[in-house]
Amino acid sequence: MVARCQSGSFDLIIFGLPEPARRGPTRELGVQVGDDAKPVFTAWTVGEARDAAFSRLPARVARQLAKGGALQIIIPAAQDGGRRTRYLMSLEPSSVAIEQILTACGRPLVDPRVYDETASTGNGQDGLPAEVDWVSRPRPEFPDAVNHRMVSVGYVVMSCLAHADGRLDQCVVESEAPAGYKMGEAILESMQRARVRLTPQGEASDCPLEGRMIQFTVNFRLA
Repeated sequence: MVARCQSGSFDLIIFGLPEPARRGPTRELGVQVGDDAKPVFTAWTVGEARDAAFSRLPARVARQLAKGGALQIIIPAAQDGGRRTRYLMSLEPSSVAIEQILTACGRPLVDPRVYDETASTGNGQDGLPAEVDWVSRPRPEFPDAVNHRMVSVGYVVMSCLAHADGRLDQCVVESEAPAGYKMGEAILESMQRARVRLTPQGEASDCPLEGRMIQFTVNFRLA
């Protein structure tokens, strides 16, 4: 596992994983730190070498790691009824080292946004989580060329706090790929016009929209 700050972009990468059973750009992995903690499953982007995976919510996972203790990487079963695979390793308390890397990329060790973690929705999957839907979608403009280079395909992972009227604010770009093409900036500028609402599944959760932390991915594709 490698945490790095490169050109202002914070990355968390795991190498040496079994290749995912399904061909696709993402996979789900669980991270559990400490014997009593519950595993947190999030979306990871599969690398060109398919035994590598890049966290779509790297700061969130790094904050877990900073607690120190027994670390488990959990690979969900490839099919219903199958068995999970767990990798156990000893993780020395390293909050200082992780804080230094986070700080170098402008990420605090503790998320300053105030919200109930039990009301956090989404794991970095493509699109919105099932509990919410768009009333008004963000409509970002495709970024201009950077150093005479254009990107044709990419994604940006966002986290935002929701309000009862559907507004999203205090948005943070959690990750973007490829980095350096200002896609995150384009999404941030478009979020002022975006609105969401709870789906029937979200309403059934008995958790109001107000104060929810919503994590989602916006995909870019140049037509």
